[in-house]
Amino acid sequence: MTTSKNAIVAQLAEVRVLPILVTDDVDQAIQCVTTLAENGLPAIEITLRTPNAMTVLREVVKACPQVTVGAGTILTPAQLDAVRNSGAAFGISPGITPALAKAAMESGLPYFPGVGGASELMLALEHGFDVVKLFPSDVVGSIKMAKALGGPFPDVKFCLTGGVTLESTPTLLQQPNVLCVGGSWMCPAALIGAKDWDGIAKLAQVAQKAAAAVR
Repeated sequence: MTTSKNAIVAQLAEVRVLPILVTDDVDQAIQCVTTLAENGLPAIEITLRTPNAMTVLREVVKACPQVTVGAGTILTPAQLDAVRNSGAAFGISPGITPALAKAAMESGLPYFPGVGGASELMLALEHGFDVVKLFPSDVVGSIKMAKALGGPFPDVKFCLTGGVTLESTPTLLQQPNVLCVGGSWMCPAALIGAKDWDGIAKLAQVAQKAAAAVR
């Protein structure tokens, strides 16, 4: 299923929180994604940080057609191409390079590059990307950086990831140019490894409540 960038952005603007899943186990990934979706979080980022991540991504996309499944930690044009071929709905990178930005622009895959400041954001805008990931958010200034960049770049929207917690989520989402926040705290490795799906469900519910409090 092909999903447009505008549709994905609209969904993120609605849910406000994006779980970031890091796992190498296909069955656990499918169960985790299904549990998150059933409890109010129908969009997820699966990172490419594990050896079996691309297989996990492909299998989750096939098993969970009702979920908007994206891929994170895209570092090269080759990875971007593999993500597009996996059927993922979107791609996210921790940073941006001219080569990757060009490849993403030409790929047609909805894509959100990572930026840490004004120069990287200008490169993203040159390639047509006005929704970006601010990363690592807690290191580069978090809400202060988003607010500062809002002056010269008023039409840009940010997804803040890196150091985001349940406790900080409501405050971060109060900043007008913050589209959403992302984090692995909604699907921690300890709960996934223990197959504690009730625990995952509860985290999804409290994340949803935290976001709803500032809508």
